[in-house]
Amino acid sequence: MNVKIRCVALFIAGTLLILIGMFAGPANVSIQEVLNALSRSGDAALSTIIWDMRIPRVLVSMLTGACLGLAGVLIQLSTRSPLGDPNLFGIGGGAAIFLAAVAAGVVAMANFGVFAGSVLSSLLVAAFLSFLISKENIGPIKIAIIGLAVGALTISIGTSVISHGRVFPTQIIGLVAGSFTSSNWVTVYYLSSTLALCMVGSVIIAKRFYPIILGDVLSKSLGVSPIKTRSLSMGMAAALSGASVYAGGVIGFVGLLSPHLARWIFGNSPRNLIIGSVWIGALATMLADQLARLLFAPVELPVGMVTTLMGAPMMIYLALKIK
Repeated sequence: MNVKIRCVALFIAGTLLILIGMFAGPANVSIQEVLNALSRSGDAALSTIIWDMRIPRVLVSMLTGACLGLAGVLIQLSTRSPLGDPNLFGIGGGAAIFLAAVAAGVVAMANFGVFAGSVLSSLLVAAFLSFLISKENIGPIKIAIIGLAVGALTISIGTSVISHGRVFPTQIIGLVAGSFTSSNWVTVYYLSSTLALCMVGSVIIAKRFYPIILGDVLSKSLGVSPIKTRSLSMGMAAALSGASVYAGGVIGFVGLLSPHLARWIFGNSPRNLIIGSVWIGALATMLADQLARLLFAPVELPVGMVTTLMGAPMMIYLALKIK
Protein backbone atom coordinates (compact mmCIF):
# COMPACT_ATOMS: atom_id res chain seq x y z
CA MET A 1 0.00 0.00 0.00
CA ASN A 2 1.65 3.25 -1.12
CA VAL A 3 1.56 6.60 0.66
CA LYS A 4 -1.21 8.08 -1.51
CA ILE A 5 -3.57 5.20 -0.78
CA ARG A 6 -2.81 5.48 2.95
CA CYS A 7 -3.51 9.23 2.85
CA VAL A 8 -6.85 8.65 1.12
CA ALA A 9 -7.72 5.97 3.68
CA LEU A 10 -6.92 8.37 6.54
CA PHE A 11 -9.04 11.10 4.94
CA ILE A 12 -12.00 8.74 4.53
CA ALA A 13 -11.59 7.52 8.12
CA GLY A 14 -11.58 11.11 9.39
CA THR A 15 -14.71 11.98 7.41
CA LEU A 16 -16.55 8.93 8.73
CA LEU A 17 -15.60 9.72 12.33
CA ILE A 18 -16.85 13.29 11.96
CA LEU A 19 -20.16 12.05 10.52
CA ILE A 20 -20.53 9.47 13.29
CA GLY A 21 -19.88 12.17 15.87
CA MET A 22 -22.65 14.34 14.42
CA PHE A 23 -25.27 11.71 13.53
CA ALA A 24 -24.84 8.99 16.18
CA GLY A 25 -25.78 9.34 19.81
CA PRO A 26 -27.94 8.04 22.66
CA ALA A 27 -30.89 10.10 21.40
CA ASN A 28 -32.99 8.10 18.90
CA VAL A 29 -33.24 10.55 15.97
CA SER A 30 -33.30 9.99 12.22
CA ILE A 31 -30.72 11.22 9.72
CA GLN A 32 -33.28 13.62 8.25
CA GLU A 33 -33.93 15.14 11.68
CA VAL A 34 -30.20 15.66 12.14
CA LEU A 35 -29.91 17.28 8.70
CA ASN A 36 -32.78 19.61 9.58
CA ALA A 37 -31.05 20.45 12.85
CA LEU A 38 -27.83 21.22 10.98
CA SER A 39 -29.70 23.69 8.81
CA ARG A 40 -31.51 25.00 11.92
CA SER A 41 -34.86 24.29 10.27
CA GLY A 42 -35.92 21.47 12.58
CA ASP A 43 -36.57 21.03 16.29
CA ALA A 44 -34.90 23.74 18.37
CA ALA A 45 -33.83 21.33 21.10
CA LEU A 46 -32.20 18.98 18.58
CA SER A 47 -30.47 21.93 16.90
CA THR A 48 -29.00 22.84 20.27
CA ILE A 49 -27.77 19.27 20.79
CA ILE A 50 -26.11 19.20 17.36
CA TRP A 51 -24.60 22.69 17.31
CA ASP A 52 -23.74 23.17 20.97
CA MET A 53 -22.82 19.62 21.99
CA ARG A 54 -22.02 17.16 19.20
CA ILE A 55 -20.16 19.39 16.73
CA PRO A 56 -18.02 21.11 19.40
CA ARG A 57 -17.22 17.71 20.90
CA VAL A 58 -16.09 16.31 17.56
CA LEU A 59 -13.93 19.37 16.92
CA VAL A 60 -12.45 19.41 20.43
CA SER A 61 -11.54 15.71 20.29
CA MET A 62 -9.98 16.19 16.86
CA LEU A 63 -8.01 19.30 17.88
CA THR A 64 -6.91 17.75 21.18
CA GLY A 65 -5.54 14.72 19.37
CA ALA A 66 -3.81 16.95 16.83
CA CYS A 67 -2.17 18.92 19.66
CA LEU A 68 -0.99 15.73 21.37
CA GLY A 69 0.35 14.30 18.11
CA LEU A 70 2.29 17.48 17.34
CA ALA A 71 3.63 17.70 20.90
CA GLY A 72 4.78 14.08 20.74
CA VAL A 73 6.61 14.41 17.44
CA LEU A 74 8.33 17.64 18.56
CA ILE A 75 9.65 15.92 21.66
CA GLN A 76 10.74 12.79 19.80
CA LEU A 77 12.49 14.68 17.00
CA SER A 78 14.29 17.11 19.31
CA THR A 79 15.40 14.50 21.86
CA ARG A 80 15.77 11.50 19.51
CA SER A 81 13.91 9.50 22.15
CA PRO A 82 11.26 7.05 20.90
CA LEU A 83 9.57 7.39 24.31
CA GLY A 84 9.00 11.12 23.89
CA ASP A 85 5.48 11.99 25.01
CA PRO A 86 4.14 15.16 26.68
CA ASN A 87 2.29 13.21 29.36
CA LEU A 88 4.96 10.59 30.04
CA PHE A 89 7.51 13.41 30.39
CA GLY A 90 5.28 15.27 32.83
CA ILE A 91 4.68 18.33 30.64
CA GLY A 92 0.95 17.67 30.62
CA GLY A 93 1.25 16.94 34.33
CA GLY A 94 1.97 20.62 34.94
CA ALA A 95 -1.43 21.54 33.53
CA ALA A 96 -3.02 18.65 35.45
CA ILE A 97 -1.63 20.01 38.74
CA PHE A 98 -3.08 23.44 37.99
CA LEU A 99 -6.47 22.03 36.99
CA ALA A 100 -6.49 19.88 40.12
CA ALA A 101 -5.99 23.06 42.14
CA VAL A 102 -8.88 24.68 40.27
CA ALA A 103 -11.12 21.64 40.87
CA ALA A 104 -10.16 21.64 44.56
CA GLY A 105 -11.11 25.31 44.89
CA VAL A 106 -7.58 26.48 45.61
CA VAL A 107 -7.58 28.64 42.46
CA ALA A 108 -10.63 30.50 41.12
CA MET A 109 -10.50 31.87 37.56
CA ALA A 110 -12.66 32.41 34.49
CA ASN A 111 -12.36 30.27 31.35
CA PHE A 112 -9.44 32.09 29.75
CA GLY A 113 -7.61 32.27 33.08
CA VAL A 114 -7.90 28.51 33.50
CA PHE A 115 -6.69 27.93 29.94
CA ALA A 116 -3.76 30.34 30.36
CA GLY A 117 -2.91 28.79 33.73
CA SER A 118 -2.85 25.32 32.19
CA VAL A 119 -0.49 26.43 29.43
CA LEU A 120 1.77 28.36 31.82
CA SER A 121 1.94 25.41 34.23
CA SER A 122 3.00 23.13 31.40
CA LEU A 123 5.58 25.71 30.29
CA LEU A 124 7.07 25.73 33.80
CA VAL A 125 7.49 21.96 33.79
CA ALA A 126 8.91 22.10 30.24
CA ALA A 127 11.40 24.79 31.35
CA PHE A 128 12.46 22.60 34.29
CA LEU A 129 12.82 19.59 32.00
CA SER A 130 14.77 21.63 29.43
CA PHE A 131 17.15 22.75 32.19
CA LEU A 132 17.74 19.15 33.26
CA ILE A 133 18.54 18.00 29.72
CA SER A 134 20.47 21.12 28.69
CA LYS A 135 23.86 19.41 28.89
CA GLU A 136 25.64 18.91 25.59
CA ASN A 137 25.80 15.44 24.06
CA ILE A 138 23.15 14.05 26.41
CA GLY A 139 21.79 10.81 24.97
CA PRO A 140 18.17 9.90 24.27
CA ILE A 141 18.19 7.21 26.97
CA LYS A 142 19.17 9.71 29.67
CA ILE A 143 16.58 12.16 28.37
CA ALA A 144 13.90 9.46 28.55
CA ILE A 145 14.85 8.53 32.13
CA ILE A 146 14.82 12.17 33.25
CA GLY A 147 11.51 12.77 31.47
CA LEU A 148 9.85 9.75 33.06
CA ALA A 149 11.10 10.84 36.48
CA VAL A 150 9.66 14.34 36.00
CA GLY A 151 6.39 12.76 34.84
CA ALA A 152 6.21 10.62 38.00
CA LEU A 153 6.89 13.73 40.10
CA THR A 154 4.02 15.68 38.53
CA ILE A 155 1.65 12.73 39.02
CA SER A 156 2.48 12.56 42.72
CA ILE A 157 2.00 16.31 43.17
CA GLY A 158 -1.30 16.29 41.29
CA THR A 159 -2.52 13.31 43.32
CA SER A 160 -1.63 15.15 46.54
CA VAL A 161 -3.61 18.22 45.44
CA ILE A 162 -6.64 16.09 44.58
CA SER A 163 -6.49 14.08 47.82
CA HIS A 164 -6.39 17.22 49.97
CA GLY A 165 -9.17 19.01 48.08
CA ARG A 166 -12.90 18.43 47.99
CA VAL A 167 -13.05 17.12 44.45
CA PHE A 168 -16.03 15.19 43.09
CA PRO A 169 -15.26 11.75 41.58
CA THR A 170 -16.52 12.84 38.14
CA GLN A 171 -14.06 15.75 38.15
CA ILE A 172 -11.21 13.40 39.05
CA ILE A 173 -12.12 10.95 36.27
CA GLY A 174 -12.45 13.75 33.72
CA LEU A 175 -9.03 15.14 34.63
CA VAL A 176 -7.04 11.95 35.18
CA ALA A 177 -8.64 9.66 32.59
CA GLY A 178 -9.86 12.16 29.99
CA SER A 179 -13.32 13.37 29.00
CA PHE A 180 -14.84 15.62 26.33
CA THR A 181 -18.30 15.95 27.88
CA SER A 182 -17.79 19.66 28.62
CA SER A 183 -16.67 20.60 25.10
CA ASN A 184 -17.83 23.97 23.77
CA TRP A 185 -17.02 26.52 21.08
CA VAL A 186 -14.74 28.52 23.39
CA THR A 187 -12.53 25.45 23.84
CA VAL A 188 -12.52 24.96 20.06
CA TYR A 189 -11.21 28.52 19.67
CA TYR A 190 -8.48 28.08 22.29
CA LEU A 191 -7.31 24.77 20.82
CA SER A 192 -7.38 25.86 17.17
CA SER A 193 -5.44 29.04 17.93
CA THR A 194 -2.77 27.15 19.89
CA LEU A 195 -2.48 24.44 17.25
CA ALA A 196 -2.23 26.93 14.38
CA LEU A 197 0.56 28.94 16.05
CA CYS A 198 2.56 25.87 17.04
CA MET A 199 2.04 24.25 13.65
CA VAL A 200 3.54 27.28 11.92
CA GLY A 201 6.45 27.32 14.38
CA SER A 202 7.02 23.58 13.91
CA VAL A 203 7.14 23.81 10.13
CA ILE A 204 9.57 26.74 10.36
CA ILE A 205 12.05 24.83 12.56
CA ALA A 206 11.50 21.46 10.83
CA LYS A 207 14.74 21.78 8.86
CA ARG A 208 16.70 21.89 12.14
CA PHE A 209 15.67 18.33 12.92
CA TYR A 210 17.63 16.88 9.99
CA PRO A 211 21.04 17.46 11.65
CA ILE A 212 19.59 16.81 15.14
CA ILE A 213 18.83 13.24 14.06
CA LEU A 214 22.57 12.73 13.43
CA GLY A 215 23.51 13.57 17.03
CA ASP A 216 24.50 16.65 19.01
CA VAL A 217 28.13 16.76 17.84
CA LEU A 218 27.33 16.63 14.13
CA SER A 219 24.39 18.96 14.66
CA LYS A 220 26.64 21.66 16.16
CA SER A 221 29.19 21.21 13.38
CA LEU A 222 26.40 21.84 10.87
CA GLY A 223 25.40 25.07 12.60
CA VAL A 224 22.32 23.88 14.50
CA SER A 225 22.22 24.20 18.28
CA PRO A 226 20.61 21.05 19.75
CA ILE A 227 19.96 22.76 23.10
CA LYS A 228 18.12 25.72 21.55
CA THR A 229 16.16 23.42 19.25
CA ARG A 230 15.14 21.22 22.18
CA SER A 231 14.11 24.28 24.20
CA LEU A 232 11.96 25.63 21.35
CA SER A 233 10.39 22.23 20.79
CA MET A 234 9.69 21.77 24.50
CA GLY A 235 8.09 25.21 24.66
CA MET A 236 5.71 24.46 21.81
CA ALA A 237 5.01 20.99 23.18
CA ALA A 238 4.15 22.59 26.53
CA ALA A 239 1.66 25.00 24.96
CA LEU A 240 0.05 22.15 23.03
CA SER A 241 -0.01 19.84 26.03
CA GLY A 242 -1.44 22.48 28.35
CA ALA A 243 -4.21 23.23 25.87
CA SER A 244 -5.02 19.52 25.42
CA VAL A 245 -5.20 18.85 29.18
CA TYR A 246 -7.43 21.90 29.59
CA ALA A 247 -9.76 20.56 26.88
CA GLY A 248 -9.93 16.87 27.73
CA GLY A 249 -7.78 15.99 30.72
CA VAL A 250 -4.77 13.67 30.63
CA ILE A 251 -5.06 11.39 27.58
CA GLY A 252 -2.31 8.83 27.24
CA PHE A 253 -0.52 7.17 24.33
CA VAL A 254 -1.69 9.58 21.60
CA GLY A 255 1.44 11.72 21.69
CA LEU A 256 3.66 8.67 22.08
CA LEU A 257 2.19 6.55 19.31
CA SER A 258 1.29 9.12 16.62
CA PRO A 259 4.88 9.83 15.45
CA HIS A 260 5.64 6.11 15.15
CA LEU A 261 2.56 5.50 13.00
CA ALA A 262 3.31 8.64 10.98
CA ARG A 263 6.82 7.34 10.29
CA TRP A 264 5.35 4.08 8.99
CA ILE A 265 2.84 5.88 6.74
CA PHE A 266 4.69 9.03 5.62
CA GLY A 267 8.39 8.18 5.98
CA ASN A 268 11.18 9.74 8.04
CA SER A 269 11.14 13.32 6.75
CA PRO A 270 10.67 15.64 9.78
CA ARG A 271 8.17 17.83 7.93
CA ASN A 272 6.13 14.81 6.85
CA LEU A 273 6.33 13.42 10.39
CA ILE A 274 4.99 16.68 11.81
CA ILE A 275 2.02 16.82 9.44
CA GLY A 276 1.37 13.07 9.73
CA SER A 277 1.50 13.05 13.53
CA VAL A 278 -1.04 15.87 13.70
CA TRP A 279 -3.49 14.00 11.46
CA ILE A 280 -3.01 10.59 13.11
CA GLY A 281 -3.32 12.09 16.59
CA ALA A 282 -6.59 13.76 15.57
CA LEU A 283 -7.99 10.51 14.11
CA ALA A 284 -6.93 8.38 17.09
CA THR A 285 -8.53 10.72 19.61
CA MET A 286 -11.74 11.10 17.60
CA LEU A 287 -12.00 7.32 17.32
CA ALA A 288 -11.37 6.87 21.05
CA ASP A 289 -13.99 9.47 21.92
CA GLN A 290 -16.64 7.90 19.68
CA LEU A 291 -15.96 4.48 21.21
CA ALA A 292 -16.08 5.97 24.71
CA ARG A 293 -19.34 7.74 23.90
CA LEU A 294 -21.22 5.01 22.03
CA LEU A 295 -19.88 1.64 23.18
CA PHE A 296 -21.96 1.48 26.36
CA ALA A 297 -24.33 4.41 25.72
CA PRO A 298 -25.75 6.22 27.60
CA VAL A 299 -22.86 5.43 29.99
CA GLU A 300 -19.55 6.94 28.81
CA LEU A 301 -16.09 5.48 29.27
CA PRO A 302 -13.08 7.69 30.05
CA VAL A 303 -11.37 8.61 26.78
CA GLY A 304 -7.92 8.03 28.26
CA MET A 305 -8.85 4.45 29.10
CA VAL A 306 -9.87 3.83 25.49
CA THR A 307 -6.66 5.37 24.09
CA THR A 308 -4.64 3.18 26.46
CA LEU A 309 -6.53 0.05 25.41
CA MET A 310 -5.95 1.01 21.77
CA GLY A 311 -2.40 2.30 22.11
CA ALA A 312 -0.69 -0.14 24.48
CA PRO A 313 -0.92 -3.24 22.22
CA MET A 314 0.08 -1.19 19.18
CA MET A 315 3.06 0.24 21.05
CA ILE A 316 4.16 -3.25 22.12
CA TYR A 317 3.94 -4.40 18.50
CA LEU A 318 5.93 -1.42 17.23
CA ALA A 319 8.54 -1.87 19.96
CA LEU A 320 9.06 -5.48 18.90
CA LYS A 321 9.47 -4.34 15.28
CA ILE A 322 12.07 -1.65 16.08
CA LYS A 323 15.56 -2.89 15.21
